[in-house]
Amino acid sequence: MNKQDLKVISFLAYKNIAKSKSTFIVIIAVMAMSFLSITFFAAIIDGLGYEFEEGMIEGLTGHLMIEPTKDDLYITNSDTLVKNIKRIPGVVGVAPRLESSVIATYKNTEMGIPVFFIDADEELKVSNFHENILLGEYLSSKDTNELLIGADLIESYAKEDDTQKRLDVNVGDTLLLSFSNGEVRDYKVKGIFKTGSKFSDDKILINTNEYSKIFGKDDIASKILIRLPDRGSEGYYTQKIIDLGVSEQINPWQTKMGAVKQFVGSLQITNKITGFIGLLTAFATIYIIIFINVTNKRKQIGILKAVGIKKEIILGSYVLQSLIYGVVGVVLGNIVMQGLLALLTMHPLSMPIGDVVPILTFDRLITTSATLIFASIIAGFFPSKKAADDNILEAIFGG
Repeated sequence: MNKQDLKVISFLAYKNIAKSKSTFIVIIAVMAMSFLSITFFAAIIDGLGYEFEEGMIEGLTGHLMIEPTKDDLYITNSDTLVKNIKRIPGVVGVAPRLESSVIATYKNTEMGIPVFFIDADEELKVSNFHENILLGEYLSSKDTNELLIGADLIESYAKEDDTQKRLDVNVGDTLLLSFSNGEVRDYKVKGIFKTGSKFSDDKILINTNEYSKIFGKDDIASKILIRLPDRGSEGYYTQKIIDLGVSEQINPWQTKMGAVKQFVGSLQITNKITGFIGLLTAFATIYIIIFINVTNKRKQIGILKAVGIKKEIILGSYVLQSLIYGVVGVVLGNIVMQGLLALLTMHPLSMPIGDVVPILTFDRLITTSATLIFASIIAGFFPSKKAADDNILEAIFGG
């Protein structure tokens, strides 16, 4: 195909589009909406999954979590281990935790509640509890007989239709805590926290010094949480910790995301179905419009062939027309999508797990754009090829 043929193809494609401006607008609008239906919901799901993961990292796991070996209940000599890990260049924070459970009693209500015994100062560098105090104050390292309690355990923060048992307590109230070894102690509510993560907001936080008073054990930890500069560096820092001679299990946060992965995975299935429907919509729309277009112009196509226009040129003009539909529609969809992302970055979606910002990766953007453009070309190719292959006399006199 020579340069002159390309000029004719471009001219015919331009004339077809120029004569049907309303059709052009409808098609690119459908293409743009199809692009949005594929990318926007996917971006919401990716943002939701990211927020779930951040909730786990900032509340329960850190980027790395050191746990006892299968034969041990606790990590021993935890103080020394924490100091050694903190010396590794780049480590943001290291916080030991002791986990237990209590029976909390307030007035006539009793509840079994998980408890984290924390080093209040070290916890500042690892978790986000201190950033999410609704009422009262965060713990200081010197606090005794005081605790923080998650909002999911408190009656006044429950939704109207939520009948789950909760405690009707507030800052300043005193809870009676019964521990597994039979110890019973009073603790004053110093603060109420709400991180937005269901994995964290059902816990009580108490200073780790209280653990030794209650259970008579020192220098141990149920877990050691490690905060790193960013995701993706877990393997590097795991090796650095192993080089310290650590024999305990070192687990990256990804290994603790079973429930989150299942939830996000189920949403991804819905996302794929939505994306497939969006792709089919774009394909069907272009196919039908091109089909109607070439059917209505059957006589014109026959005349073009009669005066010497090659069928490859006629086919190419409609394929180019479909390509223009796809490119312009995808570009419009990208512009609208970027506007939505900018808007939702400034005003995130408020969800029970926290504020969710949609995440659209460059790979997904390119893949979706290329797929829609390819689908538009294929959708325009089939009906136009049939028209280009028609017999000249049948096209002229039968059209």
